[in-house]
Amino acid sequence: MFELIKWFQQHWAEILQAIAAVVGTASIIVRLTPTLKDDNLLLPIVRFIGKYVALDKYGPENRPN
Repeated sequence: MFELIKWFQQHWAEILQAIAAVVGTASIIVRLTPTLKDDNLLLPIVRFIGKYVALDKYGPENRPN
């Protein structure tokens, strides 16, 4: 267990870069494609990352006006 924690501490920058790459790629695909088929596939990924991984206390659907 300690090895796992140590690995995360040593590689946290790479982990954050990978998460950012996934979110960025999914967001670009959702925005640029005209059909809703791929949007429906990738939007849950973007919402999950935005709500649970990002440091956003409101989440994408709970933003104050």
